[in-house]
Amino acid sequence: MSQKWGILGAGDIAQRNIVPALAQVEGAELVAVMNRRLANAQAFAERNKIAGAYDSLDAFLAHPQLDAVYVASPNGLHAEHTIAAARAGKHVLCDKPMALTEAECERMIEACERHGVKLGVVFQNRYHPAHIQARRQIEAGVLGEIQYASAQLCVGRARGHWKGWRLDPSVAGSGAIVGQAVHPIDILRFLMDSEVVEVQAMTDQQLPDRPVDDMAYALLRFANGAHATVVAGTVVPRSANDVVLYGSGARIVCTSTLGTPPAGARQKLSVEGEGSGLNLDFSSSTSPQRFAAMLDDFGRCIREKREPALSGRNGLQMVKIANAVLESSRHGKAVRLSPTDQGTR
Repeated sequence: MSQKWGILGAGDIAQRNIVPALAQVEGAELVAVMNRRLANAQAFAERNKIAGAYDSLDAFLAHPQLDAVYVASPNGLHAEHTIAAARAGKHVLCDKPMALTEAECERMIEACERHGVKLGVVFQNRYHPAHIQARRQIEAGVLGEIQYASAQLCVGRARGHWKGWRLDPSVAGSGAIVGQAVHPIDILRFLMDSEVVEVQAMTDQQLPDRPVDDMAYALLRFANGAHATVVAGTVVPRSANDVVLYGSGARIVCTSTLGTPPAGARQKLSVEGEGSGLNLDFSSSTSPQRFAAMLDDFGRCIREKREPALSGRNGLQMVKIANAVLESSRHGKAVRLSPTDQGTR
């Protein structure tokens, strides 16, 4: 059964990842795009051979063939756009962060449940084959008791690269925290199958000259007793965007597996321990392939009437963690997440 998709927000992420990803998903067809500037929507549609281009949300959601919407609008509009799509009977895959506040996330979940549509939130790094294999190794007990983990996701741009709405905390929420840091945090939750219970963080935000952060640093405590460090941001060239987990029985290293790897980077998984060893190469894995796997899985959830692994509840939990990172960085103290905040992974 074919599924007709629309993209809400004709920006760079949609062009680089969502359009090529949907082209790889069997039965998926991109039929509409919406942008607040009609000329941008039309240019995007012409470039990608999309039949419908809109600057009206109501007209976009009224497209007669539309089944599902990829929400790639500014962060502060995610809740409004998701709720409108749910009311129109459209399934929603929302870019991260799910929203700016927990209350907005709850309203998004409630709207999708009430109108009988699926809600997913984008964390495509879970679909990297190295991360899937690493989780299998951990589930098999190869690592033993996990003691410490680290994950880094940085890109090397000049300071001052944030533009437009991304410079406005009331619309973006934050900079590197929601732009980069949520990915390594989520992948550690996924790999260890354990929830973050405490956060200590700092950023390089300097009001009023630097209204959003370029770099974020977080120390995390997990429910399983492990500690982890996360480094994320936008001003570190040639960053080693790796995930490393240290256990009582072995060490697991995922090399260059977070984010979009630079040309020629070797993406690999290594397991090193007494009596165990594994080296797998995943250098052919691309960012659109991971988005395609995620989109395909979400489409199957729609057809099979099951809850997405990257559900609205998981998206809500990541908003809670991201806001805890932001709060800790602003007040210089640890922030604990209550047991009720330990959500679906």
